[in-house]
Amino acid sequence: MNKKSIGTNAGIIWNLLNNNQRWNIKQLCKNSGLSEKEVYSAIGWLARENKIEIEKSSDGDEDFYLVIEYYF
Repeated sequence: MNKKSIGTNAGIIWNLLNNNQRWNIKQLCKNSGLSEKEVYSAIGWLARENKIEIEKSSDGDEDFYLVIEYYF
């Protein structure tokens, strides 16, 4: 894995998160076709860019969702 593939994978995950839905790791892996390691790397990339939020769901899993920024 290299920076370019992590960035590409971040784009894949960003596109999944772009539907205003909360996703967990299993859902992201299944729907992206990426491995857990690749998904976590992509999440790290997006988190570093402040593009996602992470919060605990009621079942204790972590949910990920897109941060939408509005510019006026």
